[in-house]
Amino acid sequence: MVCVSRYLAVVFLLVCIAAPAPAATPQACEEMQERIEALSAAIEEAANETAEAALQAELDSLSMQYASQCMMHMGGMLGTLPHLGDMLSPDKMRPAATPEQEIIRRREAINLMRRQFGDNLSVLSAGVGEREIPVQQAIPIDGRIVVEGGAVATFHRAIKQEISYTVRETYVGNLVITRYYDRIEGRYTGREDYDIQTLSTSIEVLGFNGRGCVKFMGTAAPVCTRWHRFDQWRIGDGEQYHGMYDGVVGADNDDTTVNVKVDAPDIHFSSSQGQVGTKSGCGDFFKETLSREAFKEWIGRSETRITREVGFFKESTPGCRPGSTLTLEMRIHPEQ
Repeated sequence: MVCVSRYLAVVFLLVCIAAPAPAATPQACEEMQERIEALSAAIEEAANETAEAALQAELDSLSMQYASQCMMHMGGMLGTLPHLGDMLSPDKMRPAATPEQEIIRRREAINLMRRQFGDNLSVLSAGVGEREIPVQQAIPIDGRIVVEGGAVATFHRAIKQEISYTVRETYVGNLVITRYYDRIEGRYTGREDYDIQTLSTSIEVLGFNGRGCVKFMGTAAPVCTRWHRFDQWRIGDGEQYHGMYDGVVGADNDDTTVNVKVDAPDIHFSSSQGQVGTKSGCGDFFKETLSREAFKEWIGRSETRITREVGFFKESTPGCRPGSTLTLEMRIHPEQ
């Protein structure tokens, strides 16, 4: 859910290297997290600015409390870092005005420990509970996705709706590489985990064409006698920054593979004549599974482009015509 990444992920590493606070019980931490999620959802639906401001104030306060009392898995006093107080202030924890500014803010927070200690993490040995210390590095990325899709709906084998469309979304993000420092051995273990965090920067419908039937004649073999053309479109709620679904490309991994996933925006199509409507349905079926070795090679390139067919004849994927495609483009920039 977006609330966790928006208000907690950025402060996770920072709080781990701050002065310790009294730890809350697991039950209290769970209750705080549930309240944080509820507040984040309520902010999206606030009736007015006054209500939104009150909810935001409670969320900021509770997020700080959760971070200081429930995310101290590294524990101990690891020293005072420059500007740590500023980075943990409520104003800095709020989303930035633009996705470009926000992704830079997140990248700076992720890279703070690595920037301060480099590859010499022996200073972290005192007071640390676990043997391995995760150290993250965030590398800037950007790119776009292009969906060339369509859908056909039928009524007793007669066409009820049909549409084709091309949608383009651009994004900025961070490729996050987590390495593990063995504080007993005094070196990195060689294991790495990967994450991709992205934010949408623009959504465009480059073209679309379609129609929906509003009147059929006959029953056994119906024939459409009146069509309304799709001539309007709008972006689905929460798809634009900073909405609930503003992420574009993500990744998760297990012991042997890395899965790259795409969440393209929902576009709602309608007719100015009324009565018919549909939405894009081809944006959520892109998944590229790579071995860890192949993923390392993949991210070693400065630019990657992959096109995959995302349409199927099956009940679980209605609204995405066979032959539809999704193209992922990603540029990985040199370490800064």
